Amino acid sequence: MANVRKGVLTQGTQVWIKHGATAATEITKMVCITGINLGDDTPTDIPDTCLEETDSATSTYGLNTPGEGSITINTDPKNATHITLLQLADDREYVEVFVGWSDGTVEPTLATDTVTLPEDRTWTSFTALLKNSAPTFEPDSLVGHTISMKRQSKAITAYKTNA
Repeated sequence: MANVRKGVLTQGTQVWIKHGATAATEITKMVCITGINLGDDTPTDIPDTCLEETDSATSTYGLNTPGEGSITINTDPKNATHITLLQLADDREYVEVFVGWSDGTVEPTLATDTVTLPEDRTWTSFTALLKNSAPTFEPDSLVGHTISMKRQSKAITAYKTNA
């Protein structure tokens, strides 16, 4: 029987964050992210029940409310990307996040405030506001942070097009 691939591993996933003022925009490849949760979007309900209705209220979907997620790290003060992430969260910065799936190894490029995502890797991208949190200390573990993200857009996935 042929070996059937059942999905994409999370190991090998990489995360980049675009941040900074327009004139000084930069993209930072995050080193040693231990988890990322994008949160689920929720559409609002707009009631559209007619006064004549005697049995059930009805509604239609309205705008999407982007989800709240988080980025987790085992905090390392010697890891400059951890310090950058914590500072951005402390400043409640608006950032763009680019998650490169493990089905490729190419990296995004930044040119004059525009990020280009190569087609030979699957990408999930979104904009978010970061919010800082206190470090966590638990027995027999590493000091960690869970940085909250309030997404400001849908999480859009562009699937790999090259085999």
